[in-house]
Amino acid sequence: MKNIHNLNKDLSCDILIVGSGAGGSVAAKELTSRGKDCILLEEGSFFEMDHFNGSIKNSMLQAWRNSGFTPIVGNPSIAFGEGMCLGGGTFVNGGLIWRTPTNILKKWEKLIDGYTQNNLNDHFNLIEKNLEVKIENNQDNLNKDSQIIFDHAQKKNIKSLFVPRALKYCKRHNNCSTGCSSKGKLSVVEGYLSKVENDLRIFTNSKMIKIHAKNNKIDYVEVKNKKDNSIKLIKCNKLILACGATQTPLLLNKSFGRDVGNINMKIHLNLRLGAKFKKNIYPEKGTIFTTQIQEYLYDGVIFMSSNINKSLFASSNLKMPTDELKSYFENFDKMSNFVLQVKPESSVNMKNLFNFPILIFKLSDNDLEMIKKYLIYFSNFLFECGFEEIILPFQKHYKFNSIKKVRERVNNVKKKELEMISVHGMSSTPISKEKNHFFNNDGQSRKFNNLYCVDASILPSNIGESPQGTIMAFAHEIVKRIN
Repeated sequence: MKNIHNLNKDLSCDILIVGSGAGGSVAAKELTSRGKDCILLEEGSFFEMDHFNGSIKNSMLQAWRNSGFTPIVGNPSIAFGEGMCLGGGTFVNGGLIWRTPTNILKKWEKLIDGYTQNNLNDHFNLIEKNLEVKIENNQDNLNKDSQIIFDHAQKKNIKSLFVPRALKYCKRHNNCSTGCSSKGKLSVVEGYLSKVENDLRIFTNSKMIKIHAKNNKIDYVEVKNKKDNSIKLIKCNKLILACGATQTPLLLNKSFGRDVGNINMKIHLNLRLGAKFKKNIYPEKGTIFTTQIQEYLYDGVIFMSSNINKSLFASSNLKMPTDELKSYFENFDKMSNFVLQVKPESSVNMKNLFNFPILIFKLSDNDLEMIKKYLIYFSNFLFECGFEEIILPFQKHYKFNSIKKVRERVNNVKKKELEMISVHGMSSTPISKEKNHFFNNDGQSRKFNNLYCVDASILPSNIGESPQGTIMAFAHEIVKRIN
């Protein structure tokens, strides 16, 4: 991408799109292709896919919001991670592109019209073409941890799949959260924005701070240039928000106050399980998420191997005494890392306190019981696979070598002892046929008819899978409805 600009003066355009992630890039590409005069704003910077060359520290500091750890306080407190760069989350994720689960679309039919499987199929086909989506395989025999759980699942007749990923190729450098050092992964920058960069005005390091309306229409917006802290004004005929599940509702709340209503964000919870295998599996030679156990997807639960190297292992086990960590490092060729992803019923409540976002979470008793159930189940699964020791995501008393000890500990775990993160937020300003929602069935504001939204915040609920494909399909459908 060469046509990246610095915002140094007031501007005007037909359509202003704010946010360059999964939804914003779709809107920018499709509307620019129609001949519309579009401006795309991105709060973060632009980086080539291989810019960080695998450096987790540098990517966290520069390509993630709040260095990758936006705090969600509560019982338990968790860290929320979201990308903040051109391409948004698609730059820092594993490139998984799933179609929306059938049961979720069926559930949504009561809430929204025109987003059935038949409505979205053409959009998914186009997304998969643009992002060169391929089904993973293990022909190089490097992802041994993924293959181990896949083979055991097949043996037990448990549904397990090789995953669809947006990539030209994968050299197993194992650093997807930093972009891609081999430049094999495709973000929406490569798959969408690059196709219209000569006709689209893109401004990075540009944070929208307030929306101004006149006569029930968006008139102009205030934008802060993060390089020199100057404030510029952009006048537009239509405004499309794609700031993400936290930033879109907070911006609306700051601009329009109570008109937005109570803000609750749905999330997925990730619990990491470390495991030591009986033989060498060379985890640093594999890569993230090549297979996934989906037998329990309708319960909102999936299980998969995750990328791991020594620095990632150390950062996710800060509670571990130095001598224990040293012992694991000495046997690192036998180590692996797995993610239990859970779709909770609990929500994150979002408040705007003097223009500072406060995120609050309280895990429900039902969610705790579900987490306990599947921690025991998948610990037993890993022992059956031949793993000899498991590290559970607890603040203390976390290392086990038998299912009996796992069961005893898990059954008595308290909410505050759980260590969890989330990288999927959604449904904070959901679209709906119901008139009490800020955005209608077409992603259009009920109060301002030239304001739209196309990011994760508009999804009617959490979906239990990586939401990038769903966000993009919804963005395609909403943009199709914009005149």
